Amino acid sequence: MEIRHLQTFQIVVEEQNLIQAAMRLNYSQPTVTKHLQHLEEEIGLPLFEKVDNRKKLTKTGEILYEHAKNILNELYTLQKKVKENKGEKQIIRVCGLDDYCDRFFLPQIVHFQKKNKNVLLEVYSVNSSDDTLKKVIHNEADFGIISGRPLPSDISYHCIDYDDLVLFASSELANDPSKKEEYLTKFPVLLDHRAPFIKFEVLKKGAQFPNAIHCDSDEGIKSAVLNQPYLGIIATGRIKKEIASETVTILETYSSNVPIKLIALTKNLSNPIFQDFYSLVSKASGS
Repeated sequence: MEIRHLQTFQIVVEEQNLIQAAMRLNYSQPTVTKHLQHLEEEIGLPLFEKVDNRKKLTKTGEILYEHAKNILNELYTLQKKVKENKGEKQIIRVCGLDDYCDRFFLPQIVHFQKKNKNVLLEVYSVNSSDDTLKKVIHNEADFGIISGRPLPSDISYHCIDYDDLVLFASSELANDPSKKEEYLTKFPVLLDHRAPFIKFEVLKKGAQFPNAIHCDSDEGIKSAVLNQPYLGIIATGRIKKEIASETVTILETYSSNVPIKLIALTKNLSNPIFQDFYSLVSKASGS
């Protein structure tokens, strides 16, 4: 059983879509399909079944998925420890929205590297908190910063700030909150239907949007609202500068004090270097 086949299987299960999994793995779709076929041939049982015209994991697939996650996590830990033992520089990978990286990671990285010259830090920008969480869960990043997401039990977190979840518009397009209903009939609303805080704080509380368009990129929502005739739902941390300059108008606040969390896999914090970095960013927030 090849490690790359297990990696492909895990990503396909997480993405629930062959095309998206192929893009993330940088494979062609036929390659992804071939990896899954190899696994099924080796195991001798199907990993997926069709239920109501949708592919779902079989019982065998569920068992393999749980073990594949553990195997791949242990492999990553082993590779990291071997590198440390060889005297290679340790790497800390962090990720989050541009704004979160600028506000929380970059100011502390300067101080951290002065005290830890043998540690390399890599900063990756992502499009959404969901992408950040996926990267941390899959060991593609060591630390992440997310907004208002429920977390699995193997993730440690520290609340470092708070955001508000709002409906906003370019002030040139719509600058009177009392006309919100009128604006909603005129302009489409960009929002991430799959984001838990939007599901529970907006949609399940009865908010109605005549024309809602799913967009899973906070940067995409911000850019479209600033440059095109759209409204958008976003956390205020993403548009602080625009709020201060009155470039945008807040039409409605759905939820106040949404927690912004620094996250990491709990088992990775047994590494003293990782724990030091986690503590530094946590304490710097003052939360």
